[in-house]
Amino acid sequence: MKNTLELYKLRRKLLKKGQVLIVPVVATALFIGIMYSMAPIGVTSSFLLSAAFLYLVCVFISMTLNGKENDVFEETLMMHCERPLNYYVSREMLLITQCFGYALILTVFPAVLFLLRGSMFIRPMGIADVILGGLYIFFSGLCGMATGDFFHPRFLQRRKDGILGAIMVSVLAICKEGLTTYLMPLAILNFVLPPFLDGFKLVGSSDIFELRGMVLIFLHMAVYAVVVVCLKVWVLEKRRFRY
Repeated sequence: MKNTLELYKLRRKLLKKGQVLIVPVVATALFIGIMYSMAPIGVTSSFLLSAAFLYLVCVFISMTLNGKENDVFEETLMMHCERPLNYYVSREMLLITQCFGYALILTVFPAVLFLLRGSMFIRPMGIADVILGGLYIFFSGLCGMATGDFFHPRFLQRRKDGILGAIMVSVLAICKEGLTTYLMPLAILNFVLPPFLDGFKLVGSSDIFELRGMVLIFLHMAVYAVVVVCLKVWVLEKRRFRY
């Protein structure tokens, strides 16, 4: 565990020295400023839109980070690991903590805004709304991190292929409801694509989070993220060098 934490701290220091987070930070500030500048604001819709936004941000962050990895440096880290597992866990820890930070901001801001100016929302915001909405945002971010990091340069050497792959998966996830309506065999897309928009279908126009449905979506997101991460680690173990 100590070795993993040391690797994580080293990765975090390198992240702070770089410029990877400038675009996500600016984008998040603009999103919050625009999102909550117009009343009335839907309680569930604010969390759902924030979740979709964080998915895209996390895809960008993970693809930017893995694109900047240096083979020599990564192999040096691998050599200093007590076990290969420590190396991969430190990578995931960095992605998860980044996701958690943005999810926390996107969750806390509407809650604080409601406490200060509750009249801006179409209905009172409860604790359950904040918890379920916050978890939805966080798990959507995890799906974005997993999706973006899966298209690693070691897996697809041409960077544009990885970008196109991440875009294709995201677009299919957005369009899957319409696709399955016209062609039923495509219903399998509901199981293999990130379900970061499923909450929109569940909530509909009710502006209420249904507990059982949300828990099922959380489980789906968690399973998707775990499976994709495991596949990614297997690929990275098979191809430790890009060239």
